[in-house]
Amino acid sequence: MNKTGLFVIPIKFDNKVSTYNDYIDFLSEAENYGYSHFYIGEHLTDKREDIQSSIVFAAALLSRTKKATVCLSVLPLPHYEIKLLIKQLEDLYRLGKGRIKIGFSSGALKSDAEYMDINHDKRVEIFKEKLTQFESQIENSEILNQLPKSSFFSTLLSTYPLSASLLTDKGYSAVSSNFTHNSYLKNHIKCIKGNKSINEIKSKWHIALNLVNKNSISNESKLIIKESLFYIFQKLNNFKTNLMVPENKLLTINEEDIKETLFNECIYTELPNEVKEKINFYKKIVGYPIVNLFDCILDNNYINYILSIPGNEKIINY
Repeated sequence: MNKTGLFVIPIKFDNKVSTYNDYIDFLSEAENYGYSHFYIGEHLTDKREDIQSSIVFAAALLSRTKKATVCLSVLPLPHYEIKLLIKQLEDLYRLGKGRIKIGFSSGALKSDAEYMDINHDKRVEIFKEKLTQFESQIENSEILNQLPKSSFFSTLLSTYPLSASLLTDKGYSAVSSNFTHNSYLKNHIKCIKGNKSINEIKSKWHIALNLVNKNSISNESKLIIKESLFYIFQKLNNFKTNLMVPENKLLTINEEDIKETLFNECIYTELPNEVKEKINFYKKIVGYPIVNLFDCILDNNYINYILSIPGNEKIINY
């Protein structure tokens, strides 16, 4: 399956970059270099993230692209009035002539819940109720029911997501968290696979990777990436989960040491043989890789490298 996605991590460490200009300009160009899917995150109150509505960003991106599928990654259903959300998604479907994938989750940030006057401790309970409404409204929508079930997905955010197989039981897709260390991916496979054969779940699960040419990017870009990884690491720790490094790997409390460890653990430039072998195996199951796009899009070396990935057999032709 010759597809490659880009994930727009809406974390801002370079204030010179305009998310709603520079990023959209870059993504519209990336389509011409072979990227087939664009994933867009959203958070309402994160001080470092300025994509507050993946729907709004997707609408702008769909109007600038012709072929790429735009993926909402992900809509926290407890934040939305479902019937209104359905109508907005129908508009998005029409705008892109069906070029959308729709992600859903319970959401994670306590500050988002507080902003929405939602009891954060009841997120999962609210999500289950909203998901039932969401599924019913999708089925009754003459527009959205044209999308295959595999065009709906959620993300796997724990090291051993036991409920993951429920996604494929319903025909939904899943995205392995964009900061899952490769040593944890076997757990994700086991959970998403359940009792199914590989062929039954192929193309329903996608794997997110950090692929950055750390040997040629600027020191400023390296700093941005390290700060981004550390920021995410801290958030995951607040959620009492950590996918970014193997268990017991971090024995230090020194922030700079942690940043360096995260950078070395999470960035795959010249993939080591062991990682290549594992991903060769994963590729038999997953639909396609998703490359994380960091906030370094003013660095020409970084951009040229990212644009080269879809055609670079050494990296993505597993």
